[in-house]
Amino acid sequence: MPPCVSPASPCIDTLIVGGGLAGTLLAFELARAGQRVRIVDSGVETASSHAAGGLMNPLTGPRLSPLPDLMDRCAAARAHYDRLSQQLGHPLVSALPIVRICRDARERERAIELAHPCRGAWTDSPVASGFTAPFGAFRIDHGWRLDLNALCSAAGRRGNAGVQVDAGAFDWRRVSAQPAPPRWCGQRVGAVVSCEGVAALGNPFWQGLPLQPDGGESLILRMDLDLHEAVSAGVTLVPLGLRRYWLGATHQPGQFSSRTTVAGRTALLRKLATQLAAPSDIEVIGHRAGTRVAAPDREPLLGRHPRWPWLWIFNGLGSRGILRAPEAAEQLAARMTHGAPLANPMDVARYAIRPGAP
Repeated sequence: MPPCVSPASPCIDTLIVGGGLAGTLLAFELARAGQRVRIVDSGVETASSHAAGGLMNPLTGPRLSPLPDLMDRCAAARAHYDRLSQQLGHPLVSALPIVRICRDARERERAIELAHPCRGAWTDSPVASGFTAPFGAFRIDHGWRLDLNALCSAAGRRGNAGVQVDAGAFDWRRVSAQPAPPRWCGQRVGAVVSCEGVAALGNPFWQGLPLQPDGGESLILRMDLDLHEAVSAGVTLVPLGLRRYWLGATHQPGQFSSRTTVAGRTALLRKLATQLAAPSDIEVIGHRAGTRVAAPDREPLLGRHPRWPWLWIFNGLGSRGILRAPEAAEQLAARMTHGAPLANPMDVARYAIRPGAP
């Protein structure tokens, strides 16, 4: 890291607390704008980025009601990750066809009536080897998968100028409430951004934000099926190569998933078994838990603290994080570096924050 220009100038322009999807994308955006960025990440295994499968499925949910601007958002997010792939010299995104198996007659009716560019060919016969489709199925076009592990581990690698990563916890209780930002490891800091996901619920500076937890679990399987497409049927099966698959995820709205459970594992395997045409040899080689957080309006939370000008937040990406994160990171970086306004739906100022700090 270059030395401080003067005793009053920051050695770290922005310190980001949390190295998941939000923190990583923001770090790259700020570094691209010329900032010296430091990420401090505790490596908590229950962070939502660790448990996610990285699938960009344009048509999710039983109602099959896509956002009006879905195609534009998908294209913009894909372009963002493709640009990062070129910058990092590592492919982060791969096209992945998706098969949606309807779970009941009502979902079948909605699917048949749906007119959308992502709604592909309909069939009444099984469209994925080894799966049944008693209510029919259809292909979902424009699906892709983001390699979250490769992305989040890329920050701080040699050659990624402007971004460094420190492993460890950031103790907000030791930060004094003052106009100037705290020092980090004896170095001056210009700004601090909370990108902590569910851990933000315990951050004393951001009390009062209506972040809602949604715990979930996922599995990594080895199976004797050889699929080259993702299968969505209540749960989602994502091929990882070498007959390995990500299976997930459970949802527990209002609850935290701080550890894996036998109940979560059993529920996922049972849902998968109901869709298989015949019993399959399945080996569980990984089990993960994580907690998503989202605001009541399902919009991300971005912006500056109303009382402490050095403190910012980037949170609330929810279950559609890989779709929403690129635009949000671009907006927050533009706000922090050039004072550009934030889009009203995402500005944290829409929610009241309790006064006071540690």
